[in-house]
Amino acid sequence: MGKYTTQVKQKETVRVRGVHPVMKGLGCFIMILLPVLSYGVAMLLVNYGIGQRWPIPVEWLGTPQFHPWLWKARGLASIFRFLQTQTNLYANVVFALGVWVVIGGFMAIFFGYLYRFLGPSEYGPMDVPPIRAKVKRYKR
Repeated sequence: MGKYTTQVKQKETVRVRGVHPVMKGLGCFIMILLPVLSYGVAMLLVNYGIGQRWPIPVEWLGTPQFHPWLWKARGLASIFRFLQTQTNLYANVVFALGVWVVIGGFMAIFFGYLYRFLGPSEYGPMDVPPIRAKVKRYKR
């Protein structure tokens, strides 16, 4: 036995760290509900923009057209048929991406402030706060 070793072994504490249920709900919102919400808002914005004569490119409006080569894939033909029934699909998708980025940015700012106020402290119990003394620069 060495001088600094102990005979008694301590049991290792097993920490079970799972994802907090609130974070699971936020993940569900961000992954599923936010794209659906942004697409719905985009549809409203495109229809409002057409009525108010916003400068939306003409190529984005109307039903989408697909290359005949894509119709040869049997499994994708039903998806293409559904997509061709959607009017202003390109404009809706572009506006949805824009709305998604804007809402995601606001959520990031909101949760950043929320974490700042409700999150753990900046320093742990073993940390020493920074020195507040002013130090003069060394001159020869």
